[in-house]
Amino acid sequence: MEGPYRDLGSGFARLTGQEGARRGPSRITHVEDALLELLRNARDAGASQIFVASTLAARRFRALTVIDDGRGIPEPYAGLVFEPGVTTRHLNPVPDPTAPTGSHHGAGLALYHLKQASVSAEVLSPSSPTAIRATFDTRTLPERHLQSASRPSRSNLLATAESFARSQKQPHPPRLYHGSPARILAALLRNRIIQSSSGSGGLRREAGRVGLYLSGRTVQRVMRGQVAAAEPVGSGGLRAGSGPAPRRRGAGGGGAVLPVGEEEKAEIAAILGRAARAGYVEVDDLKVESRPGEILLKARVYEPEEEYE
Repeated sequence: MEGPYRDLGSGFARLTGQEGARRGPSRITHVEDALLELLRNARDAGASQIFVASTLAARRFRALTVIDDGRGIPEPYAGLVFEPGVTTRHLNPVPDPTAPTGSHHGAGLALYHLKQASVSAEVLSPSSPTAIRATFDTRTLPERHLQSASRPSRSNLLATAESFARSQKQPHPPRLYHGSPARILAALLRNRIIQSSSGSGGLRREAGRVGLYLSGRTVQRVMRGQVAAAEPVGSGGLRAGSGPAPRRRGAGGGGAVLPVGEEEKAEIAAILGRAARAGYVEVDDLKVESRPGEILLKARVYEPEEEYE
């Protein structure tokens, strides 16, 4: 290959000279910038589903595991994607609707800069699915803080994922999931990205293969359906035209017993989930009990970024 590209084989090339500088990504100054680069990388690889697991260890080290069902990386090139100027989009760059006019994002081109900003970055699974994990020291690469009058947040990652999902204008944008490793594992199972045919031990190994490091007990809870699967970012809520059920009076002094079926429970869970995510927490293990004159709700509320098993 002549000119500003050096052919590396299998569709990979290294940009050189001024071309490499022109195609270079925006500077990574916060963890959210790194997340955006990983999301763009998965999108450019043709992913229809992207899963982001986020953990925080010692209130300092943020780990992002991004799993997608895109085209993947040929195994011999798994380490090459972190080298400077390496891209698979040298001839057909992908327009980025969130980038300045005229700029593009080449798949893999930004991963070198991401690795330089991280404590560690590696391709854990090159394909079926592709999984990339990066860990950042938030003392040297900080996270942007949300301005919240009700509750200060240590992380802006969910808002970043939501902004990315809203910015995608293609006819069939990828579905984006964000959550704790346990909820992402449940979502991978539900969407048949990985299988659980070998029992909890096999599932734990498969989860570890894609960067979801969970205890055996947590994996068993996922298999039993006790961990709610992460929903696509921006989804959830009541269906259009639906509203609260009409209030019914009972003959007895204790009041009516309102029927609460699976559909109603799902709607309640969606409402609680939206309310929790507004405060950057999650809800799990929802239990709904209907009694004469009252409905009891019980759920576990937790901060997903603090779940770092």
